[in-house]
Amino acid sequence: MTNKVEYAFIIPAYNPDEKLLEVVKNIQQKSNNKIFLIDDGSKEETQYIFKTIEGYKDVILLRNSVNIGKGAALKTAFNKILTEYKNIEGVVTLDSDGQHSAPDCLRMLAELEKYSTVLVLGYRNFSKDIPLKSYIGNNISKFIYKLVFGRSFQDTQTGLRGLSKDFMQKCLLIKSNGFEFETEQLSIATNKQNNINIVEIPIETIYIQNNKASSFRPLVDSFKIYFVLLRYGFSSLISALIDIIIFINAILFGSSILTANMMGRSIGLVVNFILLRNVVFKDTSKNIKSFILFALYVLFIGLISTALQEFLVRHIELNVIFIKILVELSLFIINFAFIKTYLFKKRN
Repeated sequence: MTNKVEYAFIIPAYNPDEKLLEVVKNIQQKSNNKIFLIDDGSKEETQYIFKTIEGYKDVILLRNSVNIGKGAALKTAFNKILTEYKNIEGVVTLDSDGQHSAPDCLRMLAELEKYSTVLVLGYRNFSKDIPLKSYIGNNISKFIYKLVFGRSFQDTQTGLRGLSKDFMQKCLLIKSNGFEFETEQLSIATNKQNNINIVEIPIETIYIQNNKASSFRPLVDSFKIYFVLLRYGFSSLISALIDIIIFINAILFGSSILTANMMGRSIGLVVNFILLRNVVFKDTSKNIKSFILFALYVLFIGLISTALQEFLVRHIELNVIFIKILVELSLFIINFAFIKTYLFKKRN
């Protein structure tokens, strides 16, 4: 006799208030599915909430002795399910602050059941009536994610997500433990080699007391989320400085724009590759193929950059050094997107 296929809900919680009690009750009024609740090292004064919920039917309470982050809390539940509840084929994750309605949670679950490998995202309608930090954060994120991942997302910060068992297993390999864990999920899902269906469905937009209860820290957590992009920027800056110094000296000694560019890029190429592999994307594999592809890409993009520079020098009365800097800055995001997607994929 085969085990019945099941789906479950996961709620990570850190210092929750009594809205968590309402969240659990509202779900249980409409569903018999198990609820995995994670106490992520919450303070003693909030423990009465967990003790109350622990007595509810079909609630499995997991505890972390210290606060280790939302991503780590989710991985705690993923691992518990994958090792001890093997008949559960997928989960719906939601926040503990009451921002996700029970009907929306059930709609996510219904969508999850349609696919064997899927990431379902519940997206909110971001009008100007929502809290300013959420409005600004999501619009900036949408722009950055489009450039980096090559795909638009309606809501990059949503905590209401549906994950199939296969996708949960992939998420256990993510090293991030904070809010950036959910960004890494999108990175895995958009990698075509993983063959993951991405489904987005509209959900109700609920903000309680201007989103005051959210433990998301706009400055600190956004910095963590975009840290890879920042590391790329610094490594590119170092390589660019080397490139420009050699370029300037070559021009001063009478070289053509093409020759000066190729000289600068040849030396900058090696420095940039080492920094990208070891510092930015932390790809520890010693793969000569990656270096060859990187060199060919740098040569190709160098030729495009040179052609643009020569065109602008002929048609605009600007200093050749200024034009080079302008062109290189314009190609910055394009280079990042290509290099991350095709040259330095995260390996399991």
